[in-house]
Amino acid sequence: MRHLSILSVGLILLLQVARTRSHGRLWEPPSRSTAFRRGFRTPKNYNDHESFCGGLQVMYQLNGGKCGLCGDPWNSKKPRPNEAGGIYDTGTIVRSYKEGKRIKAAVFVTTNHLGYFEFQLCPNSSNVTEDCFHEHKLNIYGLEQKKTKRLYIGSEDGMIPMKLRLPDGIKCERCVLRWQYTTGNFWGKCTNGTTGMGCGNQEVYRACADIAIL
Repeated sequence: MRHLSILSVGLILLLQVARTRSHGRLWEPPSRSTAFRRGFRTPKNYNDHESFCGGLQVMYQLNGGKCGLCGDPWNSKKPRPNEAGGIYDTGTIVRSYKEGKRIKAAVFVTTNHLGYFEFQLCPNSSNVTEDCFHEHKLNIYGLEQKKTKRLYIGSEDGMIPMKLRLPDGIKCERCVLRWQYTTGNFWGKCTNGTTGMGCGNQEVYRACADIAIL
């Protein structure tokens, strides 16, 4: 019985580890950490699918729910790897677009854990802040072409294509486009006082791409 109990606990822990590791990367436009996979001569980050703010425990227990602007752990030594001055911030413009247009975007999800995508834009690359991103939340158009600020991905994985609508009146030689994936596979307390899957603290992924809007 004791061996069975230990085995049961071990299986539960393994399931928990598997459940916490959703993986994904911003493929189009390619993020700073992923650009090398798309032919750009930028530093290689073979863990570009793990820009998850350090993971659930690091983000919420160690860093009080805070995350780096582009997915690095909040407590990373500055400059954080994917932020201004970091190793992956080379200033490489990976795509150029026209203002106000719909553009193609894609995220490669290797392990799905439900949840939703958001995209934000900061036109001031010299002073990228959370406030700047939150001022410019982009409309997303999924396969059904319905406009939304949050694209729920269900159980879909692999390459997930979509389109984004760039704002009117914003032009920049270098803007920072951010993808954020808030997963939904953890059980927690809901806002109505009940508990359920997708409620409470969830793992968060972020990635930043440098683009131009002409």
